[in-house]
Amino acid sequence: MSIYNALYGRDGHGVGPNEPEKKGFARFCQMVGRDLGQLLGTNLMVCVLCLPAALGVSLGVTLLSLPLTVVCSAVTGLLTGPAMVLLADCALRSLQNDPSQWLPRAKQTLAAYWKAACGFGCIGTLVLGLLCFVSAFVFEAAAQQGYYPGLAVLVFLALDFLVLAVLGTLCAAVLPLQLPASDSLLRRAGRLLAAAPARCILAGVLMLAGIGGMILLFPVSVFWAVLFGFWLPGLAAMQTLFPVLRQEYGVEVRSIPRPAAPDKPLTAQEQKKRSRANWWYYNWGIVAVAAMVIVGVAYVAHGLLTTVDPDYTVAVVTAEALPDEAVQRLQTALADYAEDANGDGAVVVQVNNYTWSADAALTDMNGQMAGATQMNTDLANGESKIWILDDPEGFEQAYGALSEKLGADWQAKLIPWSSQPALSGLELGSYNTADDGSQTVDIQSRFAGYSVAVFDASDALWQALNS
Repeated sequence: MSIYNALYGRDGHGVGPNEPEKKGFARFCQMVGRDLGQLLGTNLMVCVLCLPAALGVSLGVTLLSLPLTVVCSAVTGLLTGPAMVLLADCALRSLQNDPSQWLPRAKQTLAAYWKAACGFGCIGTLVLGLLCFVSAFVFEAAAQQGYYPGLAVLVFLALDFLVLAVLGTLCAAVLPLQLPASDSLLRRAGRLLAAAPARCILAGVLMLAGIGGMILLFPVSVFWAVLFGFWLPGLAAMQTLFPVLRQEYGVEVRSIPRPAAPDKPLTAQEQKKRSRANWWYYNWGIVAVAAMVIVGVAYVAHGLLTTVDPDYTVAVVTAEALPDEAVQRLQTALADYAEDANGDGAVVVQVNNYTWSADAALTDMNGQMAGATQMNTDLANGESKIWILDDPEGFEQAYGALSEKLGADWQAKLIPWSSQPALSGLELGSYNTADDGSQTVDIQSRFAGYSVAVFDASDALWQALNS
């Protein structure tokens, strides 16, 4: 007998019965392979229900509007709560070997617990929105003052998010359990935490790492979120909590009966066909996950391999964003002076236009926050060697980068754009400011009042401009 038939040619579905029950990673793989369809379906529902919360909270935080953050968090939380309950219920029923169809079961769960789920979601999302708002406010205030938040502040915020993740995970796990109405949601969660604090914290860490990672990597994580983003950390967290749920609340695991052997012996061809069907029955989920992972890896690898690393990076800080056309023309014009510094066969000058102003009234809040974050990263990593500034005094007051890089006499070392022959002589053309093309702005005239700060005088691009 072949190894293939020895593994998958037994009675029933081709494998032994599920006793003793698998544990750990083997159990996780068993559930994924068996219940991938319902996990993916539930994940899609959770994505749809959580999307309003993601958009609403991010809008309030981006605008740094506390009232808007509170309203959006509370209202959209009415959908987030049922989403988390559906996720926990799907994972727990998979752990219980529940054979019922997932969609009717999801409807029954929502019909039975929607009131409690909405309340839980409203409060949880409100707290999450407030934590996000406080974090954004702290980082924005620090950026305006030109420093980074201290370690104590970061640890405090991280602990707050962890506490919220732990409580949210525990509440979602115990909410769909059929328990007496007098037993409140927080009391149920508290019983789990008291019984096994380490498991509860680990479950919260898994949920925080999974969902928090998606948020931090957005929008790159969109593909991952739709396919794996919620069910993967949700199933791992519920599996972590499941022994405590069995101990404290008597959650049962159903045994899967072994089908009877066929009445008559199978022919060799029937045996092979049956073996292939058995293998597919138990492994289609793994094959599907592997295919999705391959597609995701290929997508990320394509993006990494096709991205051309710039030879030089130039920063332009303006209160009003430059049109893409103007940025592209500046990049092309500067590339004519440059050489292939990294040896990849292409000369690429990347111009980063940061929308920022010391006077916040001159720019919109979204651009101001994005510009401040990007500039902090650029300054910390030392990416840009040449900085073209609309307001050097305001830039120095906010970040202190000019005095740090150029010295106390930084003002004397600034180079007016108009006095640098190569820069003032670039053919940059103009761009339209009206849809019908009746109004245009000459790009050189806009740069004429800017100042240039060179953080590294040995930069090859700068030397080429002055040669």
